[in-house]
Amino acid sequence: INFLCAFYGCLQAGIVPVPIEVPITRRDAGSQQIGFLLGSCSVQVALTSEACLKGLPKTTSGEIIQFKGWPKLNWYVTEHLTKTPKDWTPQPRLSDETPAYIEYTTGRDGSVMGVTITRASMLQHCRMLTMSCNYTEGENMVCVLDFKRDVGLWHSVLTSVLNGMHVIYIPYALMKVNPASWMQMITKYKACVAVVKSRDLHWGLLATKDHKDINLGSLRMLLVADGANPWSLSSCDQFLNVFQAKGLRPDAICPCASSSEVLTVSVRRPGRAGVNSTGRGVLSMQGLSFGVVRVDQENSLTSLTLQDCGQVMPGSVVVVVKLEGPSYLCKTDEVGEVCVNSGATGSQYWGLQGLSNSTFKVQPLALDGKTIGDAEYVRSGLLGFLGPG
Repeated sequence: INFLCAFYGCLQAGIVPVPIEVPITRRDAGSQQIGFLLGSCSVQVALTSEACLKGLPKTTSGEIIQFKGWPKLNWYVTEHLTKTPKDWTPQPRLSDETPAYIEYTTGRDGSVMGVTITRASMLQHCRMLTMSCNYTEGENMVCVLDFKRDVGLWHSVLTSVLNGMHVIYIPYALMKVNPASWMQMITKYKACVAVVKSRDLHWGLLATKDHKDINLGSLRMLLVADGANPWSLSSCDQFLNVFQAKGLRPDAICPCASSSEVLTVSVRRPGRAGVNSTGRGVLSMQGLSFGVVRVDQENSLTSLTLQDCGQVMPGSVVVVVKLEGPSYLCKTDEVGEVCVNSGATGSQYWGLQGLSNSTFKVQPLALDGKTIGDAEYVRSGLLGFLGPG
């Protein structure tokens, strides 16, 4: 709750928040890279909770240590604030193209970059998710993901607040002790939606002693955030095999594909039955190694079974471009990088103009070398191909 109050306080005040993981020790992996991001964003104040502040490493005099590579920060606890003065007035409404927040992402070389999300993109993305997932006021959601970024932030904070939903957050520390805790919360609160990763499905399967009292009949959508990962398919299948007897509907499992640069690319719509509702393909690994889609025999040692990540988001246009060289469009049987044109993508890497141009301002080329139009697309960093339906 402290994070939500601080995040929305920043939005209200016209301050651009940069949500991050707090390093617990000097040696925490990636803390220097995060420090570089904070420095490039000119961050000077860190908003945190009392519990978080107590856990930070300190000097012998009791001051918070200066993390290597980090800018000098003023740490500020957001709890126990005084009442708002009577003469306080909210900031004037900012323009839609003003940055709302900066979400960190990690490049292929391990470098941390900040993706800028404008206010217009943030709101449009929430509306797209509301349409695609049929979110309505008063629904209960269980979230196992990190709510500070990515799918966890988009669904369990931004879109849930827009729609007036109730959210139960399951801390990662609790999952380690009780891997079935999220399913118990679904049962207890008759949750309609759960936001998980395939690892949570796997851990839930292993907690067999807690299965007897679980009922997933209320669940209309089990959103699998890493559905674009080829290995998520087996977790989804095994989970359905075990929990269909506990009320889980096959059409509730909804993998999605996303990245920090393009936000949500696609999501399988909940409750859809029929021939185009789900898709999976048994593909030749040899064909994939050459970047082409070739059907193989099921259970073959040379095959890879992939599941679909649903339909493209409403109002979005998706193309697939070649991985190397100029951004030529791929043929229908070629694997390439998925690029998105919509009103709900990131706008730039903060402070990195050159890299931003090559990622956020892509104009796909037809075979004759001419651009397919004036629209600019954003590279998702995801490999894929568009299937039928």
